[in-house]
Amino acid sequence: MSLGVHITSQVIGQKVHLDSLYYSWLIMAGILLVTFLSTRNLKIEGYSLKQTILETVWGLINGLTSSQIPGNKGKNYIPLIGGIFVFTIFAYWLGLMPWKVGEALSWWPKLDNGEHWEGSSPAADINITAGMALISLVTYFLAGLKSGGIKYILNYFKPLGFVEWLDLFIRPLTLSLRLFANTIAGEVLVVSILGLVALVLPMFALAFELFVGLIQALVFSLLTTVYIGTAIAHSEHAEEHH
Repeated sequence: MSLGVHITSQVIGQKVHLDSLYYSWLIMAGILLVTFLSTRNLKIEGYSLKQTILETVWGLINGLTSSQIPGNKGKNYIPLIGGIFVFTIFAYWLGLMPWKVGEALSWWPKLDNGEHWEGSSPAADINITAGMALISLVTYFLAGLKSGGIKYILNYFKPLGFVEWLDLFIRPLTLSLRLFANTIAGEVLVVSILGLVALVLPMFALAFELFVGLIQALVFSLLTTVYIGTAIAHSEHAEEHH
């Protein structure tokens, strides 16, 4: 087992995890392609399964943003939150696929330690989850700035402004570490059970981890939405007191 070890390459003198990058690009390209195909020929009545799935996801994301972001501003963040939700699901699920069968292929890539690559999830790479958390951080900071202007920034320099600074550090840290740790734990669980029992039980473990991936995507999306809503509400509250 070689979890946490990646296919690497040097780019501008820096070590890059190629498998995480390729997986991430593949997921993003897949999201764009599926979205494009799913939004063609939409109907009001008698619509297909793909439209049902699309409307279900849209309804979920719309419910999150409208309930957590004040006013009618939630709709502006549906594309972002929806993208995070779908990306996280597939980033988690990809690591659970039976990539180990690729070891039988002569061209299957090997890791720096000489072992065969086992298809680790992008969400099992702290660089990916930290990047997602950084997007969340920038978004909710800019949301507060857009809503409150310079007065929102002044909140960071008040007597209790250190709490705001802590939020800027703790929120993205917990977002990235939660997803990263849960993804690693899920992969370890599935691989460990596969090593002990070859049939039946791994199927239940895999089904459970697929469900966990859905929950992780929902949690990441929900927390990002809550942070955006809190920043906007906080800036509007500060505006009322000036």
